[in-house]
Amino acid sequence: MKHLTHTLSAVTGLALMLLMSGCDKELDTPPERTLPTGSVLSIKRLRDLHATTFAYLPHRFTGDSSVYGVVTGDETNGNLYKNIYMQDDTAGIVLRLKNSGGLYAGDRIRIYLKGTTLSSYAGLLQLDSVDVDNNVIKQETLVPVAPKVVSVTQVTPALQGQLIRLDSVQFIADEANGVTTWSDAINQSSVNRTLEDCDGNTIIVRTSGYANFAAQVLPQGNGSFTAVVGQFGSDMQLFVHDLSLVQLTGPRCGAFGIQLLLKDFEDGNTTSGGWTQQQVTGTVGWTATAGYGSITNNSGGVYTACETWLISPSVNLSATTAPVLNFETSVAFSGAPLEVLVSTNYSGGAPSTATWTALSPALAGNATWTPSGALDLTPYISGNFRLAFKYTGTSTDGRRWNLDDIVITDN
Repeated sequence: MKHLTHTLSAVTGLALMLLMSGCDKELDTPPERTLPTGSVLSIKRLRDLHATTFAYLPHRFTGDSSVYGVVTGDETNGNLYKNIYMQDDTAGIVLRLKNSGGLYAGDRIRIYLKGTTLSSYAGLLQLDSVDVDNNVIKQETLVPVAPKVVSVTQVTPALQGQLIRLDSVQFIADEANGVTTWSDAINQSSVNRTLEDCDGNTIIVRTSGYANFAAQVLPQGNGSFTAVVGQFGSDMQLFVHDLSLVQLTGPRCGAFGIQLLLKDFEDGNTTSGGWTQQQVTGTVGWTATAGYGSITNNSGGVYTACETWLISPSVNLSATTAPVLNFETSVAFSGAPLEVLVSTNYSGGAPSTATWTALSPALAGNATWTPSGALDLTPYISGNFRLAFKYTGTSTDGRRWNLDDIVITDN
């Protein structure tokens, strides 16, 4: 029995020694993932190869080669899905990912080209079948990329995949109406909007219905617009990768110069944009019909005595040099003329609390739309300029005035 006890003790001791020695042993770590570099190609070289050596046909890379670049557009805001934009000092290109995620704007990366395919889709060159795990080595993060400042007419296929900035641009008036959104968030459908410069040149802005800003109303002002360049067929397209880089907050420009005020009634609302109605007598009001404003005191052949004002928001003309007013009217029936007045001391409420000066525009004499002519506002330059349209009707007559395209610009 004593011999057995000694034997058990020896076995137990040996087991403890083995266990202790096992605790000291370092665990194996997986080897660091490496990908061959092979020959290094620039993005411009890829584009040239596609156009010449590969004769615009899809080309699958089978050897060891790499391309370097910085990500400029990613999937973060939902506007791009499995599409990444990358550029180097020579050109830009779109990466089509096998799986979503893993790459972000500012990532400096090397792409091991083996297994990827160089091809074009509707004119857009892309590097397809990029596997982030097996084709991409991330080298650095948060690398700043300055957008290339160009004009609308300079956005050509040569800028595909690159980050660009347009200055002095705005969404067209029909879309910058306070109602139109970036995309169709309800049906989650992609939508094209139109950006224009002050010379009327336009370019498409395409936004996915899955973008986290799809339901936001388009900005209404003029300014700078930073995006990545895409293409579909003959149409150049812009994709917003960072909404904070869209700075459209300045005065709009138009056919007559810098646009300080626009009311075109396209949103079907007479008081949007800070406009107000003041019914001095009666209850007749302005309405918006088919994209223009309208007012009449005739309802079913019965006239109602009234005085109704449609008054603009305050417009700051203090920095202008040659402000002018333009609008259009058409008219039907008989009655008092439409009065157009301006004030520099109106602050709201009853029009009688301010001083108003009458302008002398050209007004319509029938149903034909008639331009007012350019009305000089230079005598009224002020930080608190207001414009008003005064309608008057009696119990025995009254016209129907239609009003549209009210624009104040600075030449």
